Amino acid sequence: MRGANSNSGQSSLPDSNEINEYIKEYLRYSNYSNTLECFEAEIKSKQVSNKMLNKQQVIKQTGEDVPRIFQLLKSDNNKTKREINLEKEQKQFNKKYQQILQAGRQIFSVSINLLQLLHSLKETAKNENLSETLENYKIQLGKYHKVIINEGKPEGTELITEQVMHEHKTKLFKNYQDKHVDGMIEVLLSLRVNALQIAPELRKNLVYELIRNDVFNIEATDKFDFVVHLLDINNQSLRHAITSLISVISSTLRGVEYLTYNGNMIIVEKVIKILKEQDNGSVTQRFCLAILQKASIKDTVIPTYVHNELIQWIINLIQKSVNQKIHVFCLDFASATLANIIHTPYTLQYLEHQPRFAHQVMEQLLKFIKDQIQVSVLMHVLICLSYLSKENFAKQMEECRFVDRISQFVEYYSVINTENEAAEIDKKTVLDLCAHMFHPKDTSLDNSETLELNELKTEDRIREYENEQGELIFECFQDEVS
Repeated sequence: MRGANSNSGQSSLPDSNEINEYIKEYLRYSNYSNTLECFEAEIKSKQVSNKMLNKQQVIKQTGEDVPRIFQLLKSDNNKTKREINLEKEQKQFNKKYQQILQAGRQIFSVSINLLQLLHSLKETAKNENLSETLENYKIQLGKYHKVIINEGKPEGTELITEQVMHEHKTKLFKNYQDKHVDGMIEVLLSLRVNALQIAPELRKNLVYELIRNDVFNIEATDKFDFVVHLLDINNQSLRHAITSLISVISSTLRGVEYLTYNGNMIIVEKVIKILKEQDNGSVTQRFCLAILQKASIKDTVIPTYVHNELIQWIINLIQKSVNQKIHVFCLDFASATLANIIHTPYTLQYLEHQPRFAHQVMEQLLKFIKDQIQVSVLMHVLICLSYLSKENFAKQMEECRFVDRISQFVEYYSVINTENEAAEIDKKTVLDLCAHMFHPKDTSLDNSETLELNELKTEDRIREYENEQGELIFECFQDEVS
């Protein structure tokens, strides 16, 4: 038995060469260059290796306590408390995931029973619209069933067929001509369900197919009448359906170009109008903000944003969020849109010619950095302020005590307590952002002109990114179903 224990102890000791590598790594990191040279020289002459080998044999024979580094490396594979907690959380998530899947199966079963009940009523009702509605429900239930069977994994390995796309478009126009609002909603949502169901790597191509098939009949007619009429219908469910599909199309630069065909900004204007009419944080408002944020990659849409007072609206939304709860998505996408608006040469020139308005914007943004706003919004606000920290706005900067207030913010933010690792990372990101954007630069190394020519937001870079990545995210919210 002792022999067995002895062999077990021997196999558990770490390899001396491995320990040597750890020591060398530490010496390099700590800049102990002389010690490192001596250590490496001794290893090369095999003196240390032989000594360590002999020492290990002595340890096994005499039972002498091993150096602490042996114990540390021996227990290197032991799980930390954090890893144990993560494993527990993972098990809980898996359990909840299975519960959700089971609930989905039960809901699907109930839906099938209801469909069968409606079918039995169809014969007595003799309603053609009811028959078509039932067929559409069947199709959609079939798609959701596939999602449940695949346990939430995207099943789509091919795009919507040409025939299916054509059928959807034909049905959409027929329902529009018949003024059948529910029918239009069903077709629009069916297209979106297809978009959500398809594998992420194929989503970009799906958007291109929607454009190629001219789903809104924009290029064929050289007009926007159809989609504008849909946006004008005062029906919340229809507005949800149409804005969610427009958001899918606007997910690529080519999609934005389709929606602003020949430089016509009528869809953008309608979306801004709908945005302002919605309750703050509502699902439709989220889709409107998603559309506007994605479309803001094209500088040509920015004048429409400015003249439709989107800057003021976003600032007011952030202001409201200080005292009332507003959906995090709205605040994140709205503040990102604001940064994209202020960044453009058009807006900066506009603000130069509107000094009072520029002062108001700067003052309000500086107030926000003192308020308790979410970190992503704070970062976007700081980015906006960095765009305004130019010589052209020196007067406003002096009036608003810009430099002092930024310094005060950095001083305050650098000592705030963080509750967890994620919060600490956010804090570091914010402070790094401030150091990068507001710290005085060495003009001898100034390459601002080069940076301006290579801005990440240029359309060419976005096209290149889309071609390389190919994966898009389509928005989907838990509270969409009414």
